[in-house]
Amino acid sequence: MSIKSVIHSAGQNHHTIMITAKEKDGSVETREAEPYSYRITAGTEKFFCYDITKGGTRNLFVSNIILVEETNNKFTPRWNVEV
Repeated sequence: MSIKSVIHSAGQNHHTIMITAKEKDGSVETREAEPYSYRITAGTEKFFCYDITKGGTRNLFVSNIILVEETNNKFTPRWNVEV
C-alpha cells in the first residue's frame, strides 16, 4: 500500500498515523499525528498534520516521508479531513 493510500485510509477512519520522515536538518523523526490535507506550495507537495506529541500542526514535504503506518487510535478532527 502506498504512503498516500495509508494516509487516506487513516483520515477516512479518523485514525492517527505513525509517520517517519526526513527533517530539514537531515535527521529522521517518527511521530504520531492526525492526518489532514495536502497542499502544493511553490510547486512542491506538502502534507499537513497535527503532531500529537508536540501539540501543534506540522507540514512535511511528501517527498521526505519514508514510512506511514495507520494506528487503531481514534481522533476527533480539529479541522476538515481532506486526505
